[in-house]
Amino acid sequence: MRALLDGNPAYNAVKIMRVDWDLHGRSELVSELGIRRRSTLVMFKEGKEIGRVIAQTSADAIEPLFIDALS
Repeated sequence: MRALLDGNPAYNAVKIMRVDWDLHGRSELVSELGIRRRSTLVMFKEGKEIGRVIAQTSADAIEPLFIDALS
């Protein structure tokens, strides 16, 4: 994700909240969002989920979420 943020300054407008799975994997937030495993990216726009990527870390998998968030 760092390469995406560095490669397109517009993506820095997206607020990012990182949750450490080892510390919070059984938290209420994780449960409410239905996150079942590490390496899950959930993208929101105006308080609504617009997509998620699970167990994929490539720019090709993640970038469409940033594009949708900014459109």
